[in-house]
Amino acid sequence: MTDLNIDFKFDSQDESISDDVIYNSSSCFDISQITDLLLDDISQQIFIIDSASKYIVYMNSAFGELFNVDTSYVGQCHKLICGFDKPCPSCKLNQNINDDFFIHNHEKCVLKRNLVLKCRNIEISGRLYTVNYVIDNAHNHVLTPSNSDKDNETIAYFTKIYADNVTAPDLQIYHFIETMCHFFKAKFCLLYEFDSNNTDFSHGNNLICSQSFVDLKSQIDDDKEISTNIDQNLKNQIYEDKSLRFYEDKSLGRLFTIPLEEHGKFMGFLIFLEPDEKILNKSLNNFKTVLKLLASAIEHRDMHSKLTRIESVDTLTNLKNRKIMLHDLKTIALYDNVGVFYLNVNELNIINSNFGMQKGDEILIKTASLLNQFFNKSKYIYRVGADEFVAIVPNVEESDFVMLSDMLKAYMRSEKGFSVSVGTNWNKSGSVIQRILNLAESDMYVEKKNYYRSHHGDEKIAKRYRKLNDNILSIIEPDKIKELIQKGCFKVYYQPKFRISGNKAQISGAEALIRLIIDGKVIPPNDFIPALESAHYTYLIDYYVFEKICMRMRERLNAKQTVLPVSCNFSRHTIIRTDFKDTLNRILTKYQIDCKLVPLEVSEHTNTEKHKQLVEVTNYLADEGFNISIDDFGTAHANIYSLADLSVNEVKFDKKLIDNLNLEDNSKITTILSVLISMCKRLGIKTIAEGVEDEAQSQILKNLGCDEIQGFYYSKPIEDNDYYSRF
Repeated sequence: MTDLNIDFKFDSQDESISDDVIYNSSSCFDISQITDLLLDDISQQIFIIDSASKYIVYMNSAFGELFNVDTSYVGQCHKLICGFDKPCPSCKLNQNINDDFFIHNHEKCVLKRNLVLKCRNIEISGRLYTVNYVIDNAHNHVLTPSNSDKDNETIAYFTKIYADNVTAPDLQIYHFIETMCHFFKAKFCLLYEFDSNNTDFSHGNNLICSQSFVDLKSQIDDDKEISTNIDQNLKNQIYEDKSLRFYEDKSLGRLFTIPLEEHGKFMGFLIFLEPDEKILNKSLNNFKTVLKLLASAIEHRDMHSKLTRIESVDTLTNLKNRKIMLHDLKTIALYDNVGVFYLNVNELNIINSNFGMQKGDEILIKTASLLNQFFNKSKYIYRVGADEFVAIVPNVEESDFVMLSDMLKAYMRSEKGFSVSVGTNWNKSGSVIQRILNLAESDMYVEKKNYYRSHHGDEKIAKRYRKLNDNILSIIEPDKIKELIQKGCFKVYYQPKFRISGNKAQISGAEALIRLIIDGKVIPPNDFIPALESAHYTYLIDYYVFEKICMRMRERLNAKQTVLPVSCNFSRHTIIRTDFKDTLNRILTKYQIDCKLVPLEVSEHTNTEKHKQLVEVTNYLADEGFNISIDDFGTAHANIYSLADLSVNEVKFDKKLIDNLNLEDNSKITTILSVLISMCKRLGIKTIAEGVEDEAQSQILKNLGCDEIQGFYYSKPIEDNDYYSRF
């Protein structure tokens, strides 16, 4: 194997990079993370690009020699490979989000040949890169008319292609077409695929040209073009015939077509331009099984594409989902003058309750359709939540964005039988796209607040918000929340937890609670927390409480005083934020607090579409050493399934379960709790009962073996000094 002369130990901040590596400072690219991948195929021509910016971040010597450039070349791939100032129209490098291999054809390569790349995406430190291997289609093929007189030789050759690339159907299809094009000595071979959804044909990226055809095209002036597109009327005729035969295309010449079918389903056809008729007549019968293998590869690829689509597209509205939006943000961050529209369908819950889920779905579909119409089916439109949509417009001047905003708001306010609140934000730099999104979302909630105020007389609309007085509504804005935090209006309280031993209750830690005090009036958490949860601003309070707890622990540790674990509650919206893990680690590092001292309480909802993200984050934090506690266990969606799905250290039985212990006949609830506690003990999970209000409940829980008890019977929530004085 050829030695790979790359210095793998350069610093990302160091400008003195080895000659074999071109480092794009905006990408934070570390070549050492893919050393193995490069070594596997070092004999091939290889280059790696930043998928979003299209800048080449690495090329090996073989690729540099192919294009006669030094390996320290700085530039974008489309400029080097095709001479284009803009990305190739058919570029797929930032569209494939999975890590499977795919094929990318460069028919208009500056090398005057059809350059074919085998590509694969990899993600490093949250950024997407594409590793590209040049496929040499100019080599001598093993299969030729002279050595394939027997059926089994032909079938064996293509079966090997199929088997060698079974996990990469794009490669299977490419090698099948390429081999047949060479075998029949055609000028080019096209795979036209039939789309039953719009009854049309497309050859996509499945064009294989002979070198003679590429040479012919290279002799044409730049302002002229030899088209590989077949006349539409001829395509219709080919579709009607569905037969093996020759056709004449006025601009292209003599075409031979082979229809493709699988399980009785018409899939499309292969088209060869001016193949050798003698070879065709002699060998075509040998290819019947080969064509079935090709059809199978196409079906395999289509099935894989459908599965990928399910993961990336909202099945109700056919818009991209939140996962794809987060992926696209890496590209959008490279644009200038970026505007964001954040939309929320007002009172979707009430519509679902009063008129049924089908009516709610119709409204969501209509909203998506309106957005597609307004933004002309832009690729940056998403459904990001149950009733939330996002549209992002890059390269738009601020004045144009303001005009668009006014038009969209008027468009959504017009009579449609439902209402949508629209928030907007614009920034000259896409690098702060997350901030633009957050501000647009904040603006949307201001619009939503105004909508509910103006419809306060409407019983259906006002019912859910009757408790939200102006004090509550006024805090549903990030700046106001931060102002209240600075003024000390949010106070941290401690709800002690006790371990029962005999007749003694020993304090074992606490749960951190938050109270809001405005103008001397205490606003109950049940009033302001749901409002913040609805606006997705609970993260400001969650982070504040977490830091306050850590800061107080550090003060006591510095004074050589005792500390016990204090658990902190985190909203699901906070947990799935991209900055969640980094923020927690930053605060812990700042105060030098062991993560075991601050267990994380989460309310698990298995029916949320963000459940997968919740699982991924909590499992990561558990691996980092955090203790994870499931709050409200045993009711709603926090159930036994959570124990199998999440990395859990403790569960807190919901107060509703504990209240039922006071029933005259409490045998059922006692049995249920007994089973749950025994199960948790076998799994090594601590059990905590919250909401214990009398001695009878405490005694039953102690007899059942519950590890810790929390509730008014032992202590109400108390302030900082009162809590620590009990030690």
